[in-house]
Amino acid sequence: MSPVEPVPISSPIVVKITPGQPVRTINEIGVGLINQPNVAYHHNQGISATTWTINHGLGWYPNVTVQDSSGKTVEGEITYTNANTLVLSFSNAFQGDAYLS
Repeated sequence: MSPVEPVPISSPIVVKITPGQPVRTINEIGVGLINQPNVAYHHNQGISATTWTINHGLGWYPNVTVQDSSGKTVEGEITYTNANTLVLSFSNAFQGDAYLS
């Protein structure tokens, strides 16, 4: 028997939780097991720089989207140091955010 049993949407019960079994949870990222590694990471670069080193701890090589402080998408070079760290390189220094997934 599965530790999580889906029920009809019209039902007030969302899932059945079986003691001693992994529990599925729903959050803004998606559905996953409790204590699973993160599936996304947000990095805020508060100091203008041409090189951003990001220690994300995801355990894999994520896709990366970068936006400057005005919200415009910026392209750069990605170097994966290992499965938990990457370096972004840009031609101009700026502040912004990197979204890893």
